[in-house]
Amino acid sequence: MLAFRSLASPVPASRFAANSFTALYSTVSGLARRNWDVSGPAPTSFLETEETEERVRDLSKLSRSARLRRQTPEEPTPHEFKAHSKTMKKHFPEGWSPPRKLSREAMDGLRSLHAHDPEIFSTPLLAEKFKISPEAVRRILRSKWTPSPEQRQKMILRERKAREEWIMAQRMAERRKQLELERKISVKRAKDELSLW
Repeated sequence: MLAFRSLASPVPASRFAANSFTALYSTVSGLARRNWDVSGPAPTSFLETEETEERVRDLSKLSRSARLRRQTPEEPTPHEFKAHSKTMKKHFPEGWSPPRKLSREAMDGLRSLHAHDPEIFSTPLLAEKFKISPEAVRRILRSKWTPSPEQRQKMILRERKAREEWIMAQRMAERRKQLELERKISVKRAKDELSLW
């Protein structure tokens, strides 16, 4: 018995060692203690008054989204916000719909230029160079949304396909114009091996 006591550590096993041991085994690590207090509100007692029961019945009639909807603030809307919304309605009566839209790569380039040096690459300069409105530049710079890698790949493929379709449509329109002109002039073209049409 004395030999076994000499092997025992004089310091009791620490909590860290016990936790690291359980972390090694997946069957044991799932048995960690849980905080059961965060599961939600406690069930109501049967001894409640009729007034609270009526309030609960009224709340249950509302949909979940109506119950969670925020109340309108009591303080008035700031003057600056009212002026800005009035200006936006004046400039964009049908809402925001820019005539020219940028690709994701162009938006990323615009953001990186502005981040590199905001004083040189100001909003008016970027609007002029990218041929979009300053409001569009402001919205692009303000937005923080970034797509996931899968979404980005899908968007790139969709944009590439749309660009190729647009190029083909332009080529077909050009070809139609050329054929019309040839018919008017009545020039016969000889077939050759290099012609695609």
